[in-house]
This record gives sequence, structure tokens and C-alpha cells, in this order.
Amino acid sequence: MKTLGKIIAQIPARAGSKRVKSKNLRLIAGAPLLSYSVSAAVASSFISDVYVNSDSAEMLALGESLGAKKYHRKTELASDTATGDQFTVDFIETLKPDTLVMVNPVCPLITTEQIDNAIKAFENSDCDTLISCESTQMQTFCEGIAVNIDPESQLRPTQENPVINTLNWAVTVWDAKKFMENFNKQGYAYIGCNRLLFEIDAISGIKISHEADFNLCEAILIGRTSVELLDKPVYWSSKT
Repeated sequence: MKTLGKIIAQIPARAGSKRVKSKNLRLIAGAPLLSYSVSAAVASSFISDVYVNSDSAEMLALGESLGAKKYHRKTELASDTATGDQFTVDFIETLKPDTLVMVNPVCPLITTEQIDNAIKAFENSDCDTLISCESTQMQTFCEGIAVNIDPESQLRPTQENPVINTLNWAVTVWDAKKFMENFNKQGYAYIGCNRLLFEIDAISGIKISHEADFNLCEAILIGRTSVELLDKPVYWSSKT
């Protein structure tokens, strides 16, 4: 078990958005998209301070209204070409956390419990980087090449296929000192060297990149508040 020291969270939310215009401030189920990640992080029992890392005065004000602090991102770190490594290095050098947590502002279904569980998993591991992911055993191809199946043989039951992990980056945890060491040595550190892939359910990891993603998340959020959730499975029967 490692010592986590000062745990700080950043929620990176720059003003520019190409595929879904101004998505971080767009209302989803009645609240700004950014508000979901901020609220989830602020409620964490492990994180001492949560910062909205942004070049947008509106986003910084929104974060502050929800209990987060402001981190004014430099203009050059808010461009389309600026990398996650670059703005994270700037954040670490300025605020000097021991453990840095990143909560993705475009994953509105991530929960405080999942953030806390990720931090605990990080603490109980020897990794320098934890990245949330989802898994599948569905038949998978990459650029037309089979990944977890042999297309030249009989198709096996899905549950016999090797597990494929897909990173969703809903929550990421870094050892800040290791991040800087890796960046200074390699020129990059975002994905880590000794990483732990932390599985969360596919719904919680939905990332809003396109309009269809926005509509899906909004339907789920509205459904959670308008539909009575059942305590246990209920099945249809011809006898009832």
C-alpha cells in the first residue's frame, strides 16, 4: 500500500469544442454537463481540493459555484494542439499534489463512489497510473484485423474470448512525482509506465464526443429520476 499524500483533482474543461458545440456548458437533464463531474469529485471523501482547469471564465465560475476551485489555464495550453501531458505538467508544477486525480467532464455518469473506489485501488497497488476502462469479450477487430478471435476457425462462444479493455478515461489517478519523472525522461506521461486498468461499468464510462452520446446520456439521466428502480429482477410470466 502506497502513501497518497495530498490528493488534488483536476477537471480539464477548455472552451473549445469541435463535435458538440460548447458541450461543457450545455444543459443535460436540466444541469450543465460540467456540473456532473464537478459534483461527483467535490463529494469524494479522499480528495482535498478539486480544480476546474479551464480557459473559460464561465466554466471556472460554474465550478466555483459547485465547490471547486479555479485554475486558469494558459492560452497556449487551451489550443487544439495542446496535449494532456502539457496541461497536466503545468498543473502539477503549480499546485504540487502528491496524487493527482482527473475526472473527465464529458463523462456525466461517473459517480463519487467510483472515484473513491479508483483512489482506493490505486492506493492498494504498485502502479504509477490508474485509468478507468470497460471490458468486452465480444468479437473485436482493429483496422480489419481480428484482435481476440481467430476468423479462420469455428466461432467460439463469446464468453471464451480473451477480454478486451477499452480506456474511457472517466477517472484517472497518477502518482504526480512519477508523472513528472516519466515526462522529463520520455516527453510523455499521460498513459503511465506501470498502469492499472480500473474497470467500471459501460454506462458510467459513456463519454460525450458526438451528439448521439449527448442524447443517450440525457435519456439515462432523465430515466434515473423518472423511473422507479426495482430492488430485484422481475420476470414476465404467462401465469400472471
